[in-house]
Amino acid sequence: MSKKNIFIILLVILVGSAGYFLFRWSRGSTAAWKFIPSNAIVVITSEHLQDSAYLATDANLDIKRLPLLDIASDNLTLLNLLTTDQKRLSKFLTGKSLSYSYHPRTSTEWGVLMYIPINEEESKWLASPQNANIRALHHNFQNHRITDIIDNNSRPLFSYLVKDNFLILSYYGDLIEDAVRASSLNIELFKLRSQFANIDDADFGTSIYMRIDAWKSVVSAESASGVFGQFARNFPAYQDFHIDNAKQKGNLILKSSGTDAPDFYLANILKAIPGVPFAGHKHISQQTSFLYRSAVVDKAAFQKEFSAWHKKYKSAAWDKLKYYIGNESNLLIDNLGSELILCQLEENNSISDGKILLAEFSNYDKLRPVLQKLARLSNQETNASVDQYQGYDIYSVPIAELPSGLYGPVFSGFPRSYLTYIAPYLVISNNSQVLQNYIVDYENQITWKQSPEYDSVLTNVNSEAQLSMIVNLRKAQSRSNEGIMKYVDLVSKMESITFQCRYEGNDAFPEITLHPKKRQTASKVLNRTFLNIDIEWPDIYDSELAALQNPIDGSSEILLTDEEHNLLRTNNLREGKTEVIARLDGPISTAAYKVDFLNIGRQQRIFATKRTVYALDEDDSTTVTTFKGTLPSSEEISALYTIDGGDDGSNRFIIKNTAEELFLWESATKPVRRLSHSARYENIQSPVVALNQIGNRGFIVTQKNGKIYVLKENGTVRPGFPVDILTRAESAFTWAQDPMTGQPEIVGASVSGELVRINLDGKVTSRKQLLRPEPGSQFRVLFDRNSLDWILIRSVNSKIAIITKDGKDLFEIKDILPNAAIQYHFFGVDNRFISINSGNYTTLFDMTGKRLGDKAIPSEMPVQLTYQPGYSKLLIFSRSEKKIQVWSVKLR
Repeated sequence: MSKKNIFIILLVILVGSAGYFLFRWSRGSTAAWKFIPSNAIVVITSEHLQDSAYLATDANLDIKRLPLLDIASDNLTLLNLLTTDQKRLSKFLTGKSLSYSYHPRTSTEWGVLMYIPINEEESKWLASPQNANIRALHHNFQNHRITDIIDNNSRPLFSYLVKDNFLILSYYGDLIEDAVRASSLNIELFKLRSQFANIDDADFGTSIYMRIDAWKSVVSAESASGVFGQFARNFPAYQDFHIDNAKQKGNLILKSSGTDAPDFYLANILKAIPGVPFAGHKHISQQTSFLYRSAVVDKAAFQKEFSAWHKKYKSAAWDKLKYYIGNESNLLIDNLGSELILCQLEENNSISDGKILLAEFSNYDKLRPVLQKLARLSNQETNASVDQYQGYDIYSVPIAELPSGLYGPVFSGFPRSYLTYIAPYLVISNNSQVLQNYIVDYENQITWKQSPEYDSVLTNVNSEAQLSMIVNLRKAQSRSNEGIMKYVDLVSKMESITFQCRYEGNDAFPEITLHPKKRQTASKVLNRTFLNIDIEWPDIYDSELAALQNPIDGSSEILLTDEEHNLLRTNNLREGKTEVIARLDGPISTAAYKVDFLNIGRQQRIFATKRTVYALDEDDSTTVTTFKGTLPSSEEISALYTIDGGDDGSNRFIIKNTAEELFLWESATKPVRRLSHSARYENIQSPVVALNQIGNRGFIVTQKNGKIYVLKENGTVRPGFPVDILTRAESAFTWAQDPMTGQPEIVGASVSGELVRINLDGKVTSRKQLLRPEPGSQFRVLFDRNSLDWILIRSVNSKIAIITKDGKDLFEIKDILPNAAIQYHFFGVDNRFISINSGNYTTLFDMTGKRLGDKAIPSEMPVQLTYQPGYSKLLIFSRSEKKIQVWSVKLR
């Protein structure tokens, strides 16, 4: 071939390619921008929202039911009023790219405009809709004929306009008129249009263009005004997200083509430095419901940008820090690394707003004396400044919003700060109990590293986003986020959602990833009750079943005693074989626990007979060592309660005897000691609750006559107590976090349903009467076995209602026999259950009132539950017909 011909062919290819790319560039977005009014807050274009099935991920998530997209999908049902011929309607919509625009009408309601491309034949059909149940009226607006559809009772249904080969349709006729104005004015200042009209989205199945304030419809106002609201300011004000055409496997990713980076402090600090993948899984507690992270790869560059910003940043917290320790406060800034992680923890009935902040930090040895000095100078009470827990220093600093003063307004919500160091992070919490719980989770490895759902999140080497937020959908429900939690399909099929933002100079690229559950359960197994094993046991000597669980791996076992007081253990739940592991002085007469009482990194079995309290430790070679404690009293043991807050951070145990005396077992190597020599109690309501706050350690003891005691560590009664609520209490009082101060308060319910709150000075701060629909209604607080959480119940005749700490009814169960045993089982806020043993059968419910399993569990005594998080499986231990039975229910 001659050089001339080769040149001509290359020229043709070059011109053709240029024409192709020019065409691709020039055709822009498929959205009907010409008609969209300028007050649009969201614009969506999609070829699939009209499809009968629009599924993604291995979990078959219905994309049409995702937030924002669900509104467009619901508005498509308007077209069913145009014709009763569903085949014709399906043909009318098939293969078309439809556009939708959302327009604010009230603070909670949007109006939607739909834009559907049509041909000439379809235009004629639309001129006279074929449905006997509707009537078509017409009016003119700026020389455009608008059709108004009404029903046979003259009630308006919707309006539409045919213009320029588009059907424009809406519930609201005035929006149609706005579309007419938009097409004639062609406003260039319409920000959504100017940002996104030139994006080529033809190859995507669905595209979303939005202002950032559109998220208000998904996120509750309460969440938006806190950490979430501040964190969201680092995302661009105008965002685009695109979903690929093909059905996704694995994660569903909504990608962005990029928009202008926001002018907010954290974005400005991070945007010039590449991000770094996540490596902190062993530091993230499995109690985390929201995680916010900022991280970049170049620590020196981050420190330079951060220091420049902080010099200009003004805050009362920083001024107060400078007041107490002067220039030494710079140590908290100069040694900061390039990663900040804020964890909002699951919300239970005691802790309403627990936060853990992890700030990458170096040179803690130099910082330690400075923190000691700061804690000592900033606290009026010396015993409330410094503490130790499981070998970690804990410093209490009563400077309001200290993390915000150090790292900016994103890290807010700390009325008081509690600090420790777990390399490589300086750990700050807004509640001392939350910090202690975090240390326990870290030491016991109950972290994301052991979670099959979170062990690999954000670890991808290509994950260079500087900002990330991860939402655990099930745990987020505890924060009453009604916006997200109304999406049932999303919560049931997705484990979490990740929001990320990557910066490249002045461009921001937000991204949303939906992570499905890694294991899907077949419908024939899900929520079915299966009998795993029968263990022949003709005579039971123990007062209650002792089913125990290892919190790290979820393995379960049951302890039983025989007529010779041998302690037998069954941990093989397939074969049911028992083995003798110890010899006791009687049957088990109290609740049994499995905790790290010795503080050696493994759990011991703790329980009591009538005379002795036992701690059984089993090492790796299965050698069992028995530790015993006896009461300095001749009366028999009647109850055993686990509490935390020992000298070395381990669990402790309160023992009650039949004479209503209280004793404390602090360590397996120490004798049991009498808790109080002066106070005498009567009719103590179970359990005795620990108050484990720095400077406020002690115990809450409730008498049936309504007297509430708060004891100090040495057993003396705290000044201001006892408090007499002047009515009977059928359950113990407990503590809850005051959301305003972050400090504990005493809370409980009288038998008549008065919710009482008491401060630590012994003053009643509030009395609230809960709903009492019938005169005979009685109320009490119901604790889980480990006193980790509590709920309220209302009972009358044969009905029992489960209600929240604020008095909201969750569900009601009827036809309960007298003296039914009601138990609360708490395995984290996303795994809470109620069991009701009535008439030798036990029924299980979740906290929505849904019955778990497909049959009641036969049991002559209250069941015990354990939960296996790796399998989302509930194990139920029961006693029936001279057998110990183990049942299972797969929950997810």
